[in-house]
Amino acid sequence: MSEYSWIDKLDFKPNSNLGQNFLIDTNISRKITKLVQGQLADPILEVGPGTGSLTNELLKDQYRIKALEIDSSAVSVLQERFSEVPNIEILNEDAMKFDYSQLTGPWWIFVSNLPYNIGTRLLVKLVTEVPVFHRYVVMLQKEVAQRIVAQPGSKDYGAISVLFSLYTTSKLQFDVSKNCFHPQPKVTSSVITIQREALIDEDIRFQAFEIAKTAFQQKRKKIRSSLKTILTESKLEELGLDPNSRAEELSPEDFYKIAEMSI
Repeated sequence: MSEYSWIDKLDFKPNSNLGQNFLIDTNISRKITKLVQGQLADPILEVGPGTGSLTNELLKDQYRIKALEIDSSAVSVLQERFSEVPNIEILNEDAMKFDYSQLTGPWWIFVSNLPYNIGTRLLVKLVTEVPVFHRYVVMLQKEVAQRIVAQPGSKDYGAISVLFSLYTTSKLQFDVSKNCFHPQPKVTSSVITIQREALIDEDIRFQAFEIAKTAFQQKRKKIRSSLKTILTESKLEELGLDPNSRAEELSPEDFYKIAEMSI
């Protein structure tokens, strides 16, 4: 059956405004699956599988899949599509409210065509709160992907860039045309990979992210002003930082140094 045939089984018409953009290009699903780079029977959590285009390719590589889908109609389609497949568990759950502590055992891999309306919030939550995920392969809005991998001084650089730099190694892999979805979204998508290793100083790294948020909320101000409640000018200078710098001029490592001194 074609991907359109599975989408037609839904008891509603997909709404692009609700982030219901179903992947219909099998070639893209295969490219994403190749980026997983896991071992036979590795556990994968897939969020927002929709009608199962990407899920189908992941199962071909014999991964063990736990799929979280918030829409009950899509869950019914997934259950029909994969009724004879043993290594998949389909849950009618909200990824923002799911209890991730139940993911036990070895490292997990996170794979998702992330709904645009929760993409950033969910990734921040998982990267900072769920260390069991050591690799992510996600598709999301191109502008969000660019912010995640942005370097200091670039127009896309911000607090999110600082967070992902301090917690992970992230790489933008390829863009995905609007034509690969039904209905077509209004924006281009990108696929990124995120590698997250075990960290011993997560409290400092998270504090650096919080400080970066404070600085970027007042990005036109010099850090001697925007961060005055965190460190004095003399302390900034002690760290080798120019108090007249602005947020976009500081590297993730600079924010880490500020956090380290402020704790």
